[in-house]
Amino acid sequence: MNEPEADNISQRQQARLLRAVDDVATALQDLACGTTVRAGNEATVREVTLRDDIRIGHKFAVRPLACGLRIRKYGEFIGRTTAAVPAGGWVHDHNLETAARRDGAQALAWYQNAETARVLRVLGDTRCHVGENPLFDQAHNRLYWIDVRETPAIHMLALGTGQQTNWPLSEDIGSIALASEGRLLAALRSGFAYFDCNKGTLRPIADPESHLPLNRLNDGRCDAAGRYWCGSMNPESGTADGSLYVLDRDLRCRKVQGDFLTPNGMAWSLDGGTMYLADTRRGMIYAYPFEAISGSLGERRIFADLGAMPGGPDGAAIDTEGCLWSAQFDGGCIVRYAPDGRVDRVLRLPVTKPTSCGFGGPGYRQLFVTTATRGLGEEELRAEPLAGRVLVLDAGVAGLPPVPFMARAVATEGAS
Repeated sequence: MNEPEADNISQRQQARLLRAVDDVATALQDLACGTTVRAGNEATVREVTLRDDIRIGHKFAVRPLACGLRIRKYGEFIGRTTAAVPAGGWVHDHNLETAARRDGAQALAWYQNAETARVLRVLGDTRCHVGENPLFDQAHNRLYWIDVRETPAIHMLALGTGQQTNWPLSEDIGSIALASEGRLLAALRSGFAYFDCNKGTLRPIADPESHLPLNRLNDGRCDAAGRYWCGSMNPESGTADGSLYVLDRDLRCRKVQGDFLTPNGMAWSLDGGTMYLADTRRGMIYAYPFEAISGSLGERRIFADLGAMPGGPDGAAIDTEGCLWSAQFDGGCIVRYAPDGRVDRVLRLPVTKPTSCGFGGPGYRQLFVTTATRGLGEEELRAEPLAGRVLVLDAGVAGLPPVPFMARAVATEGAS
């Protein structure tokens, strides 16, 4: 064995990163502040310069971590940061709160009262890496959905004939909305654009984060006035690099709020006075007072804290009884929340990674659920043959139709 090889082994043994997705590594010996440590496993190696003395058996951040982030060790959430932590910083009781359960009623609903979802059928023949945004087009009896990354694409299935059309894309896509003249509004890595379903072409509208090349637009939805609300995120970061934007009907884009990790699940209460928004990596669903005429938000409150539960809240939809349906990514279920934030129902799914949900079909009584294969190994994929597919559930309640994006006038297109 030569000296460089021996040095590498020695460095690897200083700390252990148990899973590639982990936010922290564990010191295998006492390590001094200023030491550059290589922590890794077979899949990933991270090099970190320590900002604190780290005692044997203690954890340190392998990348910068935002305040409120649920952090992973051995691939599982172990707690939530109570302060921002720099890469190489000590992670312990002074900046980490436990992920222990706090709400007994929530745990009871989650683990004991959960029901097996009634899967009516599986749509299409596409297995997405990260399927998202099931969008029902009643006028044409179609379902649209997207594959976000790795194999980014827009997919469409004619529900009457079963004919499927796929449009591969050259960049990541975060969400879509119905628009006029046979178009979709698309939120992409490069900003907002119209997608012409007849020509398969994109027409740029505005890029609110051209100065942030690592960011991309993520989940989004139209409010009752036809404005498009959309979040952004840095998918490779543990810091709060994301923001919430609204694309107004005059095609002007404005930033509403920052400090998001993974904004998802935009939805509105039946009276339009409350906007729901999840931050998946924080394990939170927030509720904001919403002023429909101006499209302004009030001070947010916590609607549901999922910090003690597996996975995180992702895409969402509202039913006709005013309840919020939320896909629990990595939690293997769809959760129905009452308007007061109480867990009303938990539908267990035959997949671990549901990503979003939307109502459609006759009377909007079917719940379409997109799913993902991201992060699943070969054995897990064999165990989950429906992962990455679009599932149709009988939810036992009707939902609301999606609101299309309503640009005020064609003549204003191209404004930014």
